[in-house]
Amino acid sequence: MKNNLNKTILLFVLIATSIISTSCNNLSPDKTFDIAVLNSNLLSRFGGKEISDKLQTEAQVYDESQKKMIPSSYYDSFKYDITNLETRFQTIKDIAEDEDNKEILQASKDLFSYVISKQKEGYLPIAKMKDEKASPEQIQKAIVDFDTSTQNEVDAKFNKLMTAGKAYAEKHNIDAKFGI
Repeated sequence: MKNNLNKTILLFVLIATSIISTSCNNLSPDKTFDIAVLNSNLLSRFGGKEISDKLQTEAQVYDESQKKMIPSSYYDSFKYDITNLETRFQTIKDIAEDEDNKEILQASKDLFSYVISKQKEGYLPIAKMKDEKASPEQIQKAIVDFDTSTQNEVDAKFNKLMTAGKAYAEKHNIDAKFGI
């Protein structure tokens, strides 16, 4: 009798654990859409305009010990922003992929991966140029070269995600506005 009770309790614990772990990994379509598609709004300014705007403001990073933004180098400021994007990217990668969400997750991962990689390759060297007091002409040329080498690809990846996002939103009756 005691052996059967232990087996029953063990079975119950296993079932409960399985249900909890499955429910934690399977997000609602709304939440999946929010994470995979709406997070891409963080990338909408990618490129020369974003770089130029950031170089016109004071470089800052968040200091955890002081719980506030503090002055920094442009390099560290851009790196801080990239780290924040990597954190968002991780939330996308953490979503359990299935046949229903596969297309938007893959498109979102592709876009985030590309942007983060290009920011490391392009934004950081430009920020370093600013820190090292390169001429405005040199910085502007680097920005134009960066845009020339990345803009078509990022636009294609962004459009692919928006197309997949629209289809996913329609399928799940998610009230989302695109192209506004």
